[in-house]
Amino acid sequence: MACLESGVACGQEGTASAEPAQGRIPGALARKSSLVRGLGAAQRLAQGIRGVKISSAEHANEGKQLDIEFEDQTAHRFPAACMKGFTPSDMASGCQSKAVSDSGKFTAETARLSEEGSKLMLRFRRFAQNAVSELYSATMLHAIAPCSQLSARPKAPSSSESSFNRSGLNMARIPLARGMSTSRSILGQTRGMKVVAARPVNDGKQVDIEFADGSDFRFHAEWIKDSHPNLTGNDYYRKSAKTLFESDQYSVDTVKPSSDGSKIQVHFKNGDASNMVTEEYVSTWLHAFAPFVGSPLNEKAKPKLNGSTLPGTGSLLEDLYRNRKPWDSSLDMPRFDGQQMLQDESMQLEFLERMMDPGVAVITNVGKPRSLAHADCGEPLEDFVSQIIGRLNQHPVRATRFGVIHTQARGEQAGADYDQNNPLSMHTDHSVYHGTPGYLQFMYQARGSVRSKVCDGLAVAEYLRQHHPEDFNLLCGVTLTHSSRNSIYARNGAYRRDAHDAEGFSFELVHTHPILTLDKEGLLEKVVQSETKRGVSALPFDLYDRYMKAYKRWTLLVEEDRFKCNFDWPEHSMVVMNNWRVLHGRAEVPSGEERTMVFAYVMKTIYENRHRILKQRQAERRNPEVNDKWLTRLPNQVLTY
Repeated sequence: MACLESGVACGQEGTASAEPAQGRIPGALARKSSLVRGLGAAQRLAQGIRGVKISSAEHANEGKQLDIEFEDQTAHRFPAACMKGFTPSDMASGCQSKAVSDSGKFTAETARLSEEGSKLMLRFRRFAQNAVSELYSATMLHAIAPCSQLSARPKAPSSSESSFNRSGLNMARIPLARGMSTSRSILGQTRGMKVVAARPVNDGKQVDIEFADGSDFRFHAEWIKDSHPNLTGNDYYRKSAKTLFESDQYSVDTVKPSSDGSKIQVHFKNGDASNMVTEEYVSTWLHAFAPFVGSPLNEKAKPKLNGSTLPGTGSLLEDLYRNRKPWDSSLDMPRFDGQQMLQDESMQLEFLERMMDPGVAVITNVGKPRSLAHADCGEPLEDFVSQIIGRLNQHPVRATRFGVIHTQARGEQAGADYDQNNPLSMHTDHSVYHGTPGYLQFMYQARGSVRSKVCDGLAVAEYLRQHHPEDFNLLCGVTLTHSSRNSIYARNGAYRRDAHDAEGFSFELVHTHPILTLDKEGLLEKVVQSETKRGVSALPFDLYDRYMKAYKRWTLLVEEDRFKCNFDWPEHSMVVMNNWRVLHGRAEVPSGEERTMVFAYVMKTIYENRHRILKQRQAERRNPEVNDKWLTRLPNQVLTY
């Protein structure tokens, strides 16, 4: 293996383990490190240093470097490409030379610490391909870090974003660095959030609190009193509406930080002594709220709102959304093992975040249906999703929360949309439903193995924005109508094909919208596209020719091979897509193959709030002092600040 610059080791023989047994480093890995500027790193590794932990990790210079801070307050910068070339998986596979030659093509995308800080999971991205993950031991990184030329963590210099021209798409429009999950927030690393001083001011109506990071804020005493979780019950609801009219009657008498600064005790008084009460507050919780509710008292105290209010509910996935990266035919599809995911909340989090970017994944080993009867063949999908995310979206008429498509003629009888011999253009689902409620789409292969295709609507939209801006603006600004009359269900919710003489129940759906919906910042929020469900649109006379030219260009682009990713879809596995971003087409069914596919949807709010509670539980495990009492009821923006 070629030498690794700035504190990462090199070597030619042996294999490495990401996690040393019983706190010690294998001799083979220690021998590799001996090649780095003498024997210092090797000696530290061979000594099996115990208890070394990482307190924070974040990328620098567009992901080309990693800044890692250890709990002993040392901080070092590592070249990301070299760390990729030094991965234990590459050494164990014997592919060192290829790993070295390829490593320079990778940049760091995300860094996630284990709960106790003993391991670091890094995700690397290679151009438009999906990221790959590698696990590192904190002990190993700490041992080789002092060999680094970049010992102190310098500020990353600004540089222009690079561009990537595969598929003709200039990637410079899309930020290269994804928001790091290890950022210092109440859900991430909390260094610098302890209280160093606090005192009541203005006759106890406000409290000044100084934190270890040097920031100093003034809080309303009423807000502090009103916000304490003791006012809520086990159901997290407020115990009484009366406290709304009582909190302003209290003033703060004394404030006392704990010896380590992790908590403060606030003594409130309200007239006679019987009304006095002392409440304890977690410092990280106060620090998270300070930029939103506090008045800054020094330059290090940066207000978040500047007199305004929160713009809305927001999402813990906001950073991922803002930093999505377009992909093309070269996408390496993310894959997860379903049974392992059911047992691993960290994997569930990873999956949910992959649904934001790249917006598509395959989950294998979901389970085998008991039979191919309608209720039975959808059971593995519904059971799995209910444990990972929550309840599926309910169809307006169908009795089950999932639909079933078969290859046999009975599918053709249900309509062209259900006939798998009828090719479908690339499309998103729920185009006829107002607001497009199906945010995540699940498609489970109950019987048969096929090959299918997906397309990144973000990539095609950005291509149009760059190369055909007039067409892009028309698709964003002019509304089109999708509509249908659904007559395939009986009144009892069964498919009419299976309901014999049951009375039919038809219903209408209509949705008028732009093909491309942008958010207030101009980022693509949603793609709604289904040519087979396109209704009769009221296009203005003067816009008709230009709009139809733009729409036809869009419809052809999503079918081009450069934008379509083809993938294998085995039996008893599931394809999951972000239906607001990813388009899909009809799968290729081998000749003579019998196929049964089950489909279902989850709404955006269900998805986002499941991600929220998993992030909260992750933070609770990392720091038991910040438990559910403190993390529940907080705005998303406060949780992620």
